[in-house]
Amino acid sequence: MTYEEFKGELYRIMMQQDAVVGRKIMLLEKGYTTRDDQMLNLIRYINRVTYGREDNVMHGDFIQVVWGEGSVRSMMSWDVRTYFERYKKEGWQGIIPELLLKIQHSGLSAEWLNLEEEGYGQAREKLILRPINFDHNRFELEDCIYWKKGDIALTLYGVVYDAEDDYVTMKIKRAICSGWGLSDEELLQDAMENTMRLMPPRLYLSTDLRAKHPWTEGEFLPDEAAGSGKERGEAGEGIPWAIHPGNEMEGTLGYRLTTTRVLNGAIAFFYPGVRGRLAEMFGDFYVGFTSIHEAVLHPVRFQSPWCMRESILGIN
Repeated sequence: MTYEEFKGELYRIMMQQDAVVGRKIMLLEKGYTTRDDQMLNLIRYINRVTYGREDNVMHGDFIQVVWGEGSVRSMMSWDVRTYFERYKKEGWQGIIPELLLKIQHSGLSAEWLNLEEEGYGQAREKLILRPINFDHNRFELEDCIYWKKGDIALTLYGVVYDAEDDYVTMKIKRAICSGWGLSDEELLQDAMENTMRLMPPRLYLSTDLRAKHPWTEGEFLPDEAAGSGKERGEAGEGIPWAIHPGNEMEGTLGYRLTTTRVLNGAIAFFYPGVRGRLAEMFGDFYVGFTSIHEAVLHPVRFQSPWCMRESILGIN
């Protein structure tokens, strides 16, 4: 089966499934554009997230699933090319059940968005903060709730779908939370506490590029380390993941600050107590945000901001 044949067949199969009832399924093909403002926003979003460039023409083929009504709307996007490569190895039986499961879950976990003030206890558990670039998202943020920290907006989101390999969130606009009876500050504080509980901060060597780490590796906040009951050794001796703040080589290469989930990990820099603890460990330090998923740290005595800037520009 050619790629073009697969693309058409995948779309046809998805449209025929009972699981798609109440969800809008679209095939957005490479080169597609439109004058419809809502669709243009969708195209720009996919391009920005997938290719890092926000323009009005699709750069790949995507299956798009949209569900919800009014202000309570969300979506999932799947790169057709990725699933074609999997199809060649696994066949239909390897991808269709997975896609159907995601669609089935998509509309079931957002009911909490419709709850009024008395249901906020349930809604609170779903609230998180995500760090996004303020300038790139200025217009999308007009009806959202956020803290502005320099050129970063710590933005209120809700978790719609959470599985090991998929994590779907949506911005919480004022129309959604108007019935909760809380101020912006209260909502943001609750979301900050919830985010830190769900995804505690972690600090690793920048040379440690493993995608996943054991839960306790990288702990650096005293309260959490004390609560874990681990034998830590003097100055990290015998612990391969321990860092040594005075080591010149480590300081020159830098440290990677993220979360246990390594997802939206740049938020860790804004957690209560984190910046103070980092200052205790390193003294004066520079921080650079290489992506929304992490920040890189260098003690001032071991690195220059100009080298960091060049490195970040290269990464981006």
